[in-house]
Amino acid sequence: MNQKEFEYIFNNLTNRRKEVLQRILSGSTDADIATAMDIGEPSVRKFIERICEEFGLATASTQTRRYKRSELVTLFAKYKPELLTEQQPKFSNQVAVVETPNLVDTNVTELVLQLILANQPILEDLKKVLNRFDFNEQEKTHLARSLNKVGYQYYIKSDFPKAISYLELAVELQSNYGIAHYNLGSAYEKLDNWEQASSHYKIATQYQNRSADAAINNLARLQILQGNNAVVVEMIEPVLAKTKDNTIKAALYKNLGWAYFQQNCYQQAKQYLLTSLDYVSEYAPAYALLAKVHESEGDQESAIASWQKFLEYFSRDQETQRVCSQLPELEIWRLDGLRTINFHHQENS
Repeated sequence: MNQKEFEYIFNNLTNRRKEVLQRILSGSTDADIATAMDIGEPSVRKFIERICEEFGLATASTQTRRYKRSELVTLFAKYKPELLTEQQPKFSNQVAVVETPNLVDTNVTELVLQLILANQPILEDLKKVLNRFDFNEQEKTHLARSLNKVGYQYYIKSDFPKAISYLELAVELQSNYGIAHYNLGSAYEKLDNWEQASSHYKIATQYQNRSADAAINNLARLQILQGNNAVVVEMIEPVLAKTKDNTIKAALYKNLGWAYFQQNCYQQAKQYLLTSLDYVSEYAPAYALLAKVHESEGDQESAIASWQKFLEYFSRDQETQRVCSQLPELEIWRLDGLRTINFHHQENS
């Protein structure tokens, strides 16, 4: 069905069917509709069957009526979303008693997800519609996970605003969803909104999982970029022992070394950067910082060797990793490394 076909069917509905339809879209039960329109509940069910037939939906049986109501909501969200925000029927002056539908069918979450995917961008009106559904905890969890997955896919495509729209909805449905908060922090960071990024990273750190450790690492990095190096040491040192993932552990040690380097504590910085490389031997950022430490200590030969390692692994990462995963400071360090190596070659030529 396309927009033109939908409009033709809708415009040719009788006024009574339109009134029943609007009451369905506003969340009224069969009993509410029957009372408001002064008809029996069997008549209401017959109206619903006829409306579904008009729009090409299979006739709703008693067992699947909630499912068909959700199909109608999905259809109107796609082609006429403004009707979903009407709290009172648009085609009658009668007042309905609006009751939030209790969605229990296992297919409902898939239908609601289709509703969300069909409406881009996700507007406040759509959020208001979703808030009228009485999701149980299992449905909220399923929807939140699905929305996080879609949001992450847009993040990978570097469409960060769209990623945020899905991820925000995920955490609205499940506020304690640490992974979604971490992904939100990452997306906001890509848009240079450090305040929002930090806010969601801090929430993610409250949960004992891999994303909590990664969130601490990202928070520490943002603190370094703001010059709060002493804070970074206090943040990272307590979590090193409990972090299990070697990749995150390497990043934590790298940031710890970076923070000490910024404080001109070169021996400590070198120690932590070398430890970082013990966990991930080809970790480009650690080599760049190690090169800077060697330069500060006057060890030019070791600095050149570290810069060469950095450029080698950075170039490889650029080819194999997605652009959105790269840290902006790496490009600055790449230029630093190239200048240093070129200057060294000129001096020795």
